[in-house]
Amino acid sequence: MGDSDFMASKKKVLIVDDEPHIVNLIKMTLEDKYEVIEAFSGTEALNIVKKTTPDIVLLDLMMPHIDGFKTCQMLRELPQTKRTPIMILSAKSQISDKFRSVNVGADDYMVKPFDPEDLAKRVAANLG
Repeated sequence: MGDSDFMASKKKVLIVDDEPHIVNLIKMTLEDKYEVIEAFSGTEALNIVKKTTPDIVLLDLMMPHIDGFKTCQMLRELPQTKRTPIMILSAKSQISDKFRSVNVGADDYMVKPFDPEDLAKRVAANLG
């Protein structure tokens, strides 16, 4: 299998976070194994999924305009992301935030700051 065949088979990870340094950290952690797509707002993420379907979404909760809870809910309402694994990455560590995330459709929840190796393992586990 050539490099182009391998590229075509890479799973797509959509990172949604309004902090560029967090997006870059996640990208550096995952780009060897996955095709990484970046979005810096919920609105941008929703526009991206209309053009390309990610295999997993890594989503921050605290973002301007549309927060992560609402973004997650809206992703669940779209046919193309209805069953896509959504992993919340948030500085919010309250159990109520975790419950609310599950209630709007999140599959997993990881608190920032996170260990990059742990993140890579959780992404792989969520992708099955």
